[in-house]
Amino acid sequence: MKLQFTERGVINTINYSDMGLGLAFAALLIALTDLIFTLMDHHIGKPQNRAYISILGIISVNALCEIANTNFSHLMETNEHAFLGVQATQFIYFLTHALLAPLFFIYISFVVGRSVNGKISWKHRGTMFNFVIDVAPVIMAVVSELIIALNPLFHWVWYYDADKKMHRAFFEYAVIYGTGAIWLTGAFILLMSSWNLLSKGRKYSCAVCFLLAVGGILTQLIDRSMRIEVLMEAVGFTGVLLFVENEDDRRDVECGVYNAAAFSLDLSAKLRNRIPMQLLIVRRIHFDKTANTMVSNRVDRDTINRSVAEFLRTKIQNHYIYSIGHGRFALTVYNKTEDEARELAEEIVKRFDSPWRLEGTDVMLTVSVFIVDVPGRAKSVQDMLYIAECPIPDKQRKVIMEGKDLDWIVRHSTIETAVTEGLRNSSFEVFYQPTYHIDKTLHGAEALLRLHHKELGLIYPDEFIPIAEQLGLIDDLDEFVLKEVCRFLQTGVPQECGMDCINVNLSVLECMKEGFAEHVIDIVDTAGVRKDFINFEITESVAAKDYHHLSWVVDYLRREGFRFSIDDFGTGYSNMMSIFSLGADVIKIDKSVLWGAEQGNLGMVLLKASIDMVREIQKKSLVEGVETEAQIQILTELGCNYLQGFYFSKPLPKDAFISLISQP
Repeated sequence: MKLQFTERGVINTINYSDMGLGLAFAALLIALTDLIFTLMDHHIGKPQNRAYISILGIISVNALCEIANTNFSHLMETNEHAFLGVQATQFIYFLTHALLAPLFFIYISFVVGRSVNGKISWKHRGTMFNFVIDVAPVIMAVVSELIIALNPLFHWVWYYDADKKMHRAFFEYAVIYGTGAIWLTGAFILLMSSWNLLSKGRKYSCAVCFLLAVGGILTQLIDRSMRIEVLMEAVGFTGVLLFVENEDDRRDVECGVYNAAAFSLDLSAKLRNRIPMQLLIVRRIHFDKTANTMVSNRVDRDTINRSVAEFLRTKIQNHYIYSIGHGRFALTVYNKTEDEARELAEEIVKRFDSPWRLEGTDVMLTVSVFIVDVPGRAKSVQDMLYIAECPIPDKQRKVIMEGKDLDWIVRHSTIETAVTEGLRNSSFEVFYQPTYHIDKTLHGAEALLRLHHKELGLIYPDEFIPIAEQLGLIDDLDEFVLKEVCRFLQTGVPQECGMDCINVNLSVLECMKEGFAEHVIDIVDTAGVRKDFINFEITESVAAKDYHHLSWVVDYLRREGFRFSIDDFGTGYSNMMSIFSLGADVIKIDKSVLWGAEQGNLGMVLLKASIDMVREIQKKSLVEGVETEAQIQILTELGCNYLQGFYFSKPLPKDAFISLISQP
């Protein structure tokens, strides 16, 4: 049987037209089913949801137009008004279908996180680029719709001949297919540029939808009789419903908000696309022990979290709230000023001034709210999670923390990352500060670790050592310093310049581990340097706390040839008999004792007593913090043995240190 079609596929052979009618009915049924499920699941709150609903609405209208067009075409021979119906449905089809591609582009921009309000965010935008990206698409869509709307007058897109057959005009290609290709190409670019920021289900469902839509368009462009475009679009967006609009994997079922995984993905997308926002971290939600008695046995943590989440939903839309674990919530606030974000934080805090009715009991809860400017103060998801979880010292803690209040946390997070990656990135460097005999001749040096950071500059041990201990990396840092000192000694420069030893600080955490002494010996033996050129320093407070084990370690290593010093003497509250019996060769007196001697007679008595005590037990004394000639004169009169301080030199990188000690 020969089948005949018009230019737009209006079927003349009625027997075959049933296939096109069936495809249109199938597309309508699928689109309406998707729409019903979307509404039943209440996926209507976000702009993304509304864009999806609009797409389903257009597909439904297009399917209805296909059905009506086919039926009107059947009646054209018997009903003189049927041709008007054909023309009307054709007009509505074109007018609505031209909006499908731009809506798909907008929808993808929401999915990949390049937009939260319909305005696409691009990197490195300039004035002209802003116009091209933000204004030109709107103009293009308006012009396309205007050309289609004026088609009944000017026949720019399609027209009917005297035999009532439809023919394509130039602007069908330019407007319908040309602009559609531009929108779909833009959607493809958005999808590919954000591919790694999407979950597996999202990326593949969007890709399949894109391929089905393009496949349907190309098929119908090549063969107008294959009227499957609307059906393929309906099928493609069903996959989107299942894997994108269905957000079960992003939900915290207990609290009814988004979960931590969704937070990480969404924030990553916003940071990469430079979407500005104010992020509120609601944390430290727990019982106020001063206001509750025996309540915690009846109210569990899940009950608290559910109640807090329910309250937060009254302050901000549900899809902007994330439960990020451990009783913490994150709220993303867009298009609001810092003052407006603070007002929201104050409203949240104010609620916690009143009791919460939980499990039939009034419970008082406490809370802290952090307001973080993104991407101003937080440049990664790790930064935000660190801010949410980092313990805050009491002296820096406030109920609402914002702006400079968060500098300590952000810096702490940055340093933690720097310490974690420092050895791999060669960010650590050993500096050397010289020590001198009392007659100002070179004695040795102290090896001091520094951490370089591209943004923070030089970071000192008092900041990064406690963090390294918390991270369990202190062993690696101590080993790095010891190996660097051994490499320096291998050059022979310290020996040639008359140095007696190089001091290496000993971490008590490392020292307490089994096999520490043997490991140290192995490092030095492998380097092939003399052990008596290495002097380990132990802090006074550490030595007092762990005396018995340290005593064994010190004795073992001293028998192998290493030297030992007691560092920071005068700052702790240790058992002096235990300290002095450790077998240390040198007692380093803290700079505070020297500086105190210049403040009054009592300080001078303490300094003299310290030096005399060291001499009486037949040890050597080294005083830190020497900065003036007058101090050297005092220490000479008191019988001090060694000096260290800025009077001679600040800690220097190895090359600069070599230049210093090589001077005649």
